[in-house]
Amino acid sequence: MVKHNIDLGDIIAKGRVECEQVEDMLKVRTKHAIPSQRFDAEHLSVNSYIALPGTYKLPLRIDMNVQLDEPGLYLLVGKGRINFGTLCSDNRRMDDIVKPARKVFFYHNQMPMKEFTDLSVTYDLKEMQILIQGEERYYSQKEKYMKAAEFREKNDEGFTIKIACDKFVNLLIKSIAVTEYEGDCEIIRQGKELPIAITTNQWGTPGEKLTMEACIARLPEEIQKCILGIDDYFKAQKNLKFKRTIEKNGNKITYVSSEYGFSYAIYLGNELFKHSLQWYLITKGKPETWHRKTDFMEETLSSLQAENEEFAQRMYNDLEECVGCYGLCLAKTRYSYGDRKKYVCHGKLFFQMNRAGFDDVRTFVDEINRVVQRKEVSSKSS
Repeated sequence: MVKHNIDLGDIIAKGRVECEQVEDMLKVRTKHAIPSQRFDAEHLSVNSYIALPGTYKLPLRIDMNVQLDEPGLYLLVGKGRINFGTLCSDNRRMDDIVKPARKVFFYHNQMPMKEFTDLSVTYDLKEMQILIQGEERYYSQKEKYMKAAEFREKNDEGFTIKIACDKFVNLLIKSIAVTEYEGDCEIIRQGKELPIAITTNQWGTPGEKLTMEACIARLPEEIQKCILGIDDYFKAQKNLKFKRTIEKNGNKITYVSSEYGFSYAIYLGNELFKHSLQWYLITKGKPETWHRKTDFMEETLSSLQAENEEFAQRMYNDLEECVGCYGLCLAKTRYSYGDRKKYVCHGKLFFQMNRAGFDDVRTFVDEINRVVQRKEVSSKSS
C-alpha cells in the first residue's frame, strides 16, 4: 500500500481555472463553462480543471476534504466521472472510467454547501464504493471497467485524476490523498440500504397543492426571501408582461415575457438552486422554421456599459459559453462586447446564487425594459 498525500502546490491548473493557496488550503475557481449537463458525447471534453500530478493504478482510494459554495463538483478519473453536490435534475451523475456509457445514471450525490465535507471513492478490482461524509452512498460489484478487455492495458498506463467545477463555483480544498493498494482495498460495508437517489425537488406531500412557497421551502431562508422578492418584482413589470409558470414537479419556476422573447428561470433542487435569463427559441413547426422572436442582449449590454461599465463587463463574462455544440445547433449564439466575441449557449446568462445575484437580475431586466421602451418610442416616431 502506498499513500500519496498530494501537496496542494503540485496540483496543476488547466484551461480557465484560477488557483490560489490560502494558508493551508487551495482555492479554485473555474472561469469558463464546462459541459457538466452533457456528458453524453465523446467530443464534449472538460477543458477547464485541476489535475493531480502523475497517474495512478487500481486498486486505489481517493480521499478529499473540500468545500463548495455552489453546485457542483466533478471528479474525473480516466474516461469516467463522478458528480458531487449537483442539482437533483442532473441525470448523469456517474460514468465508467474505461467504458463510459454516457447514459442516465443516478446515485445519491447530495452534499452540503459552504461546509467542509469528506469525499471518498474506492476503485477496487471487484468492488467500487463512494462515501460522502462517511456515509456509504454507492456500492457496486458490476462496474464495466472490472470486465473491460482494455482494462489491464489502461491500468498499466495509470489513470489520470482531475477535478472540475461549474463556472464561477468557489472550491476550497483542505486535503487530497490517493492510496494505491497491492491487494484489494478491503472495502468495509455499512450494513444498511443505500440511500435512494434524489431525482426531483421534494416540495410537499402527496395531494398538497403545488405553490411557489412549497417549491422553495427547503432552500435557505435568505434565498426564499430573495425568490419571493423577485416574484413581486416580475409581477410589477407591467410593460414586459411576464407570465409565471411552475413546472409540474416543482423543479423550475419560469417568468416568460413572450412579447419580447426572453425568460428568467429558477432551477430548484431542494437545498440547491440556480437561476438564469435567456432569449429563448420558438420551436413550433419544423426545425428549419425555428427562430428567436428577438434578442436584445447586445443592445442591453451596450446600454449598461454607458451607465455602469463594470456591471456590463461582469454580465458579459457571466454569459454561459457554448462548450461542444453540434454544427447546426440553433441555440448557439454569438455576442459581441467591445472588441470581444464569444459563442453563448441559448443566449443564457447565469447569475450568482446569492442576494447579490438577485439584485443583478433586477438591474439587468430594468435595462432590458429601458431598451424596449426606447425601441417602441423610436418605432412610433418613425
